[in-house]
Amino acid sequence: MSDSYHTAERIKSISRTEETPASRYDRWKAEITMAEKELDKFHRQGRNTDRRFRDERDAADQADRKFNIFSANVGIMESVLYSNIPKVTVTRRFGQAMDDPARVAALMLQNTIMQDIDEPECDFGQVMRESVQDRLVPGLGCAWLRLETETEEKTLDEITDPLTGEVTQEAASYEVVARQEIEIEHIYWEDLLWSPCRTWRERRWVARRAYMDQDALVKRFGEQKGKEIPLDYNPRIGSDHSNDPKNDVLQKAIIYEIWDRQTRKVLWLSKAYPGLLDEVDDPLQLEDFEPCPKPLFALMTTSNCVPTNDFVMTQDQYNELDLVNNRISLLVQACKVVGVYDAHATGVQRMLQQGSENTMVPVDNWAMFAEKGGVKGAVDWLPLEAVIAALERLRQARDDIKGQIYELTGISDIVRGNTKASETLGAQQLKAKFANVRIQKLQDEVSRFAQDILRIKGEIICRHFVPEQILELSNFKYYLDSQNAPLVHEAVALLKGDHERFEWRVNVQADSLAMEDTEQAKKDKVEFTNAVATFLQSAATTMKAFPDTAPVLFNTLKYVISGFKGAQELEGVIDQNLDTIMQKIQNPPPPPPDPAVQKAQAEMQMEQQRFQLESQAKQQDMQIAREKAAMDMQVKQQELAFKQQEHQMSLQHDAMKNQQQLAQQREKFDAQVAADSAKAMLEMTKTTKEEADND
Repeated sequence: MSDSYHTAERIKSISRTEETPASRYDRWKAEITMAEKELDKFHRQGRNTDRRFRDERDAADQADRKFNIFSANVGIMESVLYSNIPKVTVTRRFGQAMDDPARVAALMLQNTIMQDIDEPECDFGQVMRESVQDRLVPGLGCAWLRLETETEEKTLDEITDPLTGEVTQEAASYEVVARQEIEIEHIYWEDLLWSPCRTWRERRWVARRAYMDQDALVKRFGEQKGKEIPLDYNPRIGSDHSNDPKNDVLQKAIIYEIWDRQTRKVLWLSKAYPGLLDEVDDPLQLEDFEPCPKPLFALMTTSNCVPTNDFVMTQDQYNELDLVNNRISLLVQACKVVGVYDAHATGVQRMLQQGSENTMVPVDNWAMFAEKGGVKGAVDWLPLEAVIAALERLRQARDDIKGQIYELTGISDIVRGNTKASETLGAQQLKAKFANVRIQKLQDEVSRFAQDILRIKGEIICRHFVPEQILELSNFKYYLDSQNAPLVHEAVALLKGDHERFEWRVNVQADSLAMEDTEQAKKDKVEFTNAVATFLQSAATTMKAFPDTAPVLFNTLKYVISGFKGAQELEGVIDQNLDTIMQKIQNPPPPPPDPAVQKAQAEMQMEQQRFQLESQAKQQDMQIAREKAAMDMQVKQQELAFKQQEHQMSLQHDAMKNQQQLAQQREKFDAQVAADSAKAMLEMTKTTKEEADND
């Protein structure tokens, strides 16, 4: 970068820095340097607070007696803010109640998001706990999401036409997705960087530090470049990383992964390497670009997007509490029985050193000892009244300072599990309510953080998971009932559709993250049940008299139960069954009949049954008679047919006999005619011969 576009590591024109690779490297190196300079004070405060939280002391403070209530308060707040895996619900943005494909798609996406949330590979709970602790101690909690895709190679065999022997398909290999997983990582609070800005919305880029050894560098950036990158991370030098482990035997390099929101590109940079290591276009195509939620920030204003941790805001009270507690400890050490005595009164020394119960110590010169006033004249004790009074004042001051800390941090006695017998139930409830109001804002922020993580996870699933992985991870083969099965393919297409905006709303209930008060939960459920039962009793009478008021009453019921925790599921049940309930209300079943009428109907039914039985018997007799007549008619018809067949056969026999006789007579006639012809021929021949002889 030339001097005309770079002055004291400040850039005048971003577009000019894109002209050459060298200028682009100089620009991003300057961006990282200035961001680290902007966050330097916050990092120093955070490291000091972290040491205070762990009670890590310097040599000069080893003898001090500190009252480390800060660690206890952080532990209380951690339990209040996150103790359970969250309850997650997925709905489609602007979805309609009758949109069944969206309902199935939402359930499918919800199962896919939640299927590995408590597995060790994901360990969402550990990420949340570490992020919440970073928010409460140094003042910044953050997380990062990564898409891991494993593929396997498969081959297609060669296909040959059996008739022609020609190869119709060549042998080929192809890759298929074997496994897809989204890893959620906790980012150490000092490793997250962003462009200096007034609010988080104004950020131009977000970056994270990664510490990579040479094997990891070679695997990520190639062998040549990976071996040329200097291993410049050394926590033993300087105080910038004073809290990091200092005895790691593995040398590493500091790599900056930068997500540039303006160009939607991702860059990798090392300050010790003269050039950008890698650059890719938007790899995830997320709506908000970077794969991290808005961090959990401590106190921050709209003038500068740099937080100030909670300890810094109350450090005067914490330091004063340590000072008072240390003085109390010194006064306790000074509060002991000590005094001076007359060296000539040897009996007094023996009384203190050798005396025991019911033992008399002799005195050599009793008259002189008594003249000096006895024991009172020989001994003078250190006065403890002033020390005890100072102790009482200091203890009262310590309690007052603790009260100031609780007021500043929003931790009331009820939240800490401490109360007084003299306090009324109303006073305790008021204190608990006040504490909940103050903590609710922080609970909502933690809920927003968890919700953003799971929303980004859902968006990555929709944009990059293959349909087969979604069906497998959602375990939807157990939902293929008659209602959901026809909608599965349409739901998958809805999830994988091209959306300009991420259309699915991932919601996390804030109260589901905190540690639950079992007794209070039982009371809330009893109160909820009583309220619903009372309302239903009143509403049933009204709906019976005026069925048209049912929609108004149901909406009123939803309004009533919306004020109770965990009532969202019941609201969904009411929505799903509202049509069925309305049909039943508008078409009520008929009232039960009068017993006398029922008896008359029963007798009538019995009479009808008896008449039906008699009719059936008569019909059966008539049927039997008809069947018998039919059978007789059939027998007669068979006999007539047999006689006709016999007569026909007799006629055929006579005809055949006549034909045979006629044939015999014809043969006899033919034979006689032949004989007569032969005889006539013989006589004619004889006559002719005789005539010839005569001539």
